[in-house]
Amino acid sequence: MDLRQLKYFARIVELESITAAAETLHIAQPSLSQQVANLESELGSQLLVRGPGGVRATDAGQLLYRHAKMVLRQVDEARAALKNGRDTPAGHVKVGLPTSTSRVLAVPLIEAVAERFPEVVLEVVEGSSADLAVGVSLHRLDISVAMDVQPQPARMTTRPMLIEDLFLVGPPLGLAAVTLKQMSEMPLLLPSFPNSIRMLAARTFAEESLPIRLVAETSAVSILLSLARGGKGWTVLPSSALVGPEARSENVVATRIASPEYRRRVSVCMSLSAEKSLACVHVHQTLFDVAGALVDSGAWSGVEWLADAATGAA
Repeated sequence: MDLRQLKYFARIVELESITAAAETLHIAQPSLSQQVANLESELGSQLLVRGPGGVRATDAGQLLYRHAKMVLRQVDEARAALKNGRDTPAGHVKVGLPTSTSRVLAVPLIEAVAERFPEVVLEVVEGSSADLAVGVSLHRLDISVAMDVQPQPARMTTRPMLIEDLFLVGPPLGLAAVTLKQMSEMPLLLPSFPNSIRMLAARTFAEESLPIRLVAETSAVSILLSLARGGKGWTVLPSSALVGPEARSENVVATRIASPEYRRRVSVCMSLSAEKSLACVHVHQTLFDVAGALVDSGAWSGVEWLADAATGAA
């Protein structure tokens, strides 16, 4: 087993396709398949299950993938240490951000990492909170921001960051707050399942035996804001989503929702393998630094910074 085989295998697991992996690695597919076969023969375990929809890692394959990620990252950091004469954060770090959070956090985070750690390549992935947390638990992501995530100490660490209020966003209502009953009579534009906001709306409306007048659903925050801006209805979003050109309109006003349920706990998850990486540990702390600065400056409003976030308590 060598580093090249580990790199090839990790790429296949991440893309769930030998064909796609071969294209990104710029090698022939038969050659890549042979490398996997050699690896399986050497280790005496089936690592991948092949099917019409692609490939997925077996339990043994997932175990090898986790170790492969650690080994490949340690090699990157060893090269950087030898180059600089000291331990230096280096290599590729993959961070997942929910779509709404990404609008306020992604660019400042990328800029801060580039300034502090020039040898780190930061990849930001957008997705639903639930999918991002799963990605961290499976070591597909190193770090992610996730909403109301349940601790999984055997798979990842979870560090709370802040509590975020959710607002009804759309044309002005002239109200200090809006009730769920009032919302049930309004045309709503909601994020698609399994978005945490959509799941919250479905649960709270059902508990009150209230209907949802759903006009449209999409996972794209920019589309939700554009529809609200055009007067097509109201959506539910945190203030972090209200940045960018789509939010600059008299028709995009955030109204408080008169329900204690419409708050969410925002945490940062890190895979156990990433904890052993100097680059990941520094990016993890930088994420907290940047988020805290955004909250302090008012750029990220409608939130309560959690005391234990500053101390690193889980």
